[in-house]
Formats: sequence, structure tokens, C-alpha cells
Amino acid sequence: MGDPRRFRKKYENPFKPWDRELLYEDLKLIGEYGLKNKRELRRVATILRKIRDVARRSFGLPEDERRKVVAE
Repeated sequence: MGDPRRFRKKYENPFKPWDRELLYEDLKLIGEYGLKNKRELRRVATILRKIRDVARRSFGLPEDERRKVVAE
């Protein structure tokens, strides 16, 4: 009987979850890419947001440090 695991969310919710335009856009993306639910859409959006953040931060670094960050 070990300690219980703490499951963490792998996605972030939008700031305005009931925005009409956002709902229609989500519905279109779910249909286009064959996603099962909005949780999958949020998970992919969060992963892409993190990748873009790493790319933006790496542009300010020198070339050798940039290669290390991109390789990780």
C-alpha cells in the first residue's frame, strides 16, 4: 500500500470557455482532425503552446546554447 498517485491534468482550459466563436472553432477542429472530445483538443493546444514558447525563448540565445535547448 504505497502512496496514492496524484494525476495531473495534461491540458489547460481556455480563459473564456463559453465564447461562441471559440466553441464553433473547436467544433470545426474536432471534426476536421477526428478528435474524440474537447479534452484531446486542449491537450494538443497546450503541447503546441509549450513548443512555441521554447522556440521563442531560444531565438534570443547564442547559437551553441540554442542547439542544446532545441535538442532537449
